Amino acid sequence: SILDKRPKRAKAYWFVTVNVTNEPFTAEYAVNTYGTKNVINIQLYLGFKKQTSVNVYIRQIVHDLIADGTIEPQPQEYTTSPGRDVGDFSFVIVNDVISPQTQLVGYEKWLVEARVRLQNLSSNPASWFGLEYADTVIERVPLILGRPNPSYIKRIKPKDYSNAKK
Repeated sequence: SILDKRPKRAKAYWFVTVNVTNEPFTAEYAVNTYGTKNVINIQLYLGFKKQTSVNVYIRQIVHDLIADGTIEPQPQEYTTSPGRDVGDFSFVIVNDVISPQTQLVGYEKWLVEARVRLQNLSSNPASWFGLEYADTVIERVPLILGRPNPSYIKRIKPKDYSNAKK
């Protein structure tokens, strides 16, 4: 949605996935730039006891990538912090919503609906990732599972209502 719906202007687009590991204190990341300097996929691997301060980790990762030449510095023209080589971040959290087009049956549908319901009842995802004070947007994305039945609409000629009784 960052690139499709209402595109955002940015020098770089970051796609971050937080993976919780079975080891309690893991703190690792993997980077894929897809051969560009402006689309970056980060896989964070954090232990189940590790604090998930995603915004802090992202800033460290950006500095690491600038230092090794993977991405270019992004200096701010106007800033209160002199020497700042990292731009602003806006975090978009994707929240699944089951689409009416989902075609699952029986227990599969129940399981997926229960998972989404639990996700929506639990606390704010921004607080899970330490983003409660960051610029965060929660975006609802339809989850379509199974084979949806195609819907078609037929075009007809306009009806003439000029001679209709009043």
